[in-house]
Amino acid sequence: MKSRVFALALASLFLAGPVLADAPACPATMDKTACVYYKEGFAAGRDDAKSGAKNAYQRHEDSYDSRYESAFSKGYEEGYKAGQKK
Repeated sequence: MKSRVFALALASLFLAGPVLADAPACPATMDKTACVYYKEGFAAGRDDAKSGAKNAYQRHEDSYDSRYESAFSKGYEEGYKAGQKK
């Protein structure tokens, strides 16, 4: 299961590379898998803010593994703030 989750996370990084390229660098304390979820959270938060959706990372619960919820939510919060600025 762990290897499948990791493989899916890496695959999504490659497929969404251009979208996630705008995400800021991950905090130094994050491992590679957490960084992928952080960047996906950032993209989701930015998109939600730009579309006028409420700040609620939980609506994307199918986009992250519960073990990496913290990384996703941190990225989401940063992305939401960034999406409100433009």
